[in-house]
Amino acid sequence: MSTTESGAKPRIPSPSPRSALPELSTYTASSEDDRIDGLKLVADSVAQQRQTAAKMLVTHPLNLALFALAAAVLAKYIVGEWDHVYLLGTTLGGLVFSCLVAVRWATARYLVHAEAINWAWLGADQMVVVKWGEEIIGALVLGWADAEGGKKKGHAKRRRGKAVVRAWTVRGKYRGKGVGEGLLEEAVRVAGERGADGIVFGGDHANSKRVLPALYNGFLDKQEVRAEKALEKVADEKGNFRQRRSSPTWGSR
Repeated sequence: MSTTESGAKPRIPSPSPRSALPELSTYTASSEDDRIDGLKLVADSVAQQRQTAAKMLVTHPLNLALFALAAAVLAKYIVGEWDHVYLLGTTLGGLVFSCLVAVRWATARYLVHAEAINWAWLGADQMVVVKWGEEIIGALVLGWADAEGGKKKGHAKRRRGKAVVRAWTVRGKYRGKGVGEGLLEEAVRVAGERGADGIVFGGDHANSKRVLPALYNGFLDKQEVRAEKALEKVADEKGNFRQRRSSPTWGSR
């Protein structure tokens, strides 16, 4: 006798845990809301460079050595009696505070650059996004450089020249999970469909700005090199351009 015939309720299979996960999708944003969210994500990535730059200033060996030297000089001239130890403590506290204010001031221009990421900056360029459920977690801005003059202009259905990546970023907690590579693959696909000769990072892309001397930009520069290599890899593997990067005449037209 079946369980139904004996009066027991039939067992309903429990839903798969995967069925509750939000959908991950990568596409060219057409709605204003998606484009705004993508712009905000790009602007946030520029603002976050301030934190990286500040960390470089605080932890750089040269700056640490200068701070230690200043502290030693203060200790030499202040410490003489027990009463002066307290004076040294307050003086060093003031020195630390002054250094932090200087770091904050030195890196403030990253916020100015972040504020410049707006509708005028985006222009007619395409915004490629990755959406996880209802949240935009990755954004890439795709522009165009004409073969003749190299200036960015609006898109046409098919035109000669190179596609230019003007911004590429992923929300922090989703990095290292393939989201960024998915953005690059979509950008390469779109560029190929529009007849591009190739695809490169723009020299003035959103995260290219540096507000500190070159001495402190090593980490940001390494990030940029890794991004360029990632784009080259995807373009070589997934691209459908008129000329491959390996060709000796790639980029000359």
